[in-house]
Amino acid sequence: MIIGIAGNKNKPRVRETILHFCARLDELGVKQLFDRELKEFLGLGPECRCLPLVELGRQCDIMAAFGGDGTLLATASDIGASGTPILGVNLGGLGFLAEVPLEEMDETIDDLVAGRFALIERMLLKVTIEQSGGRKSFHALNDVVIEKGSVPRLILVEASVDGTFLNTYRCDGVIIATPTGSTAYSLSAGGPLLMPTMEAIIVTPICPHSLTVRPIVLSESCRLELGLVNHSHVAQVNIDGRNRLSLNPGDRVYVERGEYRIKWVDTGKRDFFNVLRTKLNWGIDLTAIKSAGHPPEA
Repeated sequence: MIIGIAGNKNKPRVRETILHFCARLDELGVKQLFDRELKEFLGLGPECRCLPLVELGRQCDIMAAFGGDGTLLATASDIGASGTPILGVNLGGLGFLAEVPLEEMDETIDDLVAGRFALIERMLLKVTIEQSGGRKSFHALNDVVIEKGSVPRLILVEASVDGTFLNTYRCDGVIIATPTGSTAYSLSAGGPLLMPTMEAIIVTPICPHSLTVRPIVLSESCRLELGLVNHSHVAQVNIDGRNRLSLNPGDRVYVERGEYRIKWVDTGKRDFFNVLRTKLNWGIDLTAIKSAGHPPEA
């Protein structure tokens, strides 16, 4: 087994955590490859193989990513097409995507080496943006957001599904999310929660200027077409918080299911409902805790 190592250098304790992880792998005789961005940060010697992250995904059996959800999104974007499963070690805040908390890291390493884990798949969105300068395509694990950007006015976004007109959204923006992304920006904007292994496309308007405009869940086979109404201001398209492009009237954004899926390492320690209870404090009597003078656990 070869395990790839990637991480967010800005996270607290990330250096010591990665070095501890690698030391344990060395004890078990497991080879490691490193994202070359970590070479100087970790003080790696010439005996350690360092590769660009895109190449790293094709050379290892499992990719371990250390950081928060943003780190997982970046790693999935770079290596997802290789089909290499991703294991997230949570050094961030909410950590809906990262599977492993620090206190379970050693146990998780033993499980990986012994093969005590499962693989699950999560759908992606393929995003195609047509502009006067040509066409660009991206993939998103969480969401695609058409938003007003720095302009302090509402935008008008026209949406069609498989060639049939859906709505013209007068709003701050529109979020198109995967089930994985249902716990991210879409949730904050009032979108529904979906189990991450489902296949569906969520359309969630951001602050629509009408109480009757609600989120909608589309079949994964649908193709969504969006664009600014002609007199609308310039907006922007944000893909997983990593790629951002200006959007002008006349430009078209097409969103559909991606051609491949992201593989995720599932240690079996927690399920989706456990994550919801832990991260969102479901099932906790906050009134009783507050009256007792104790803050709720994170």
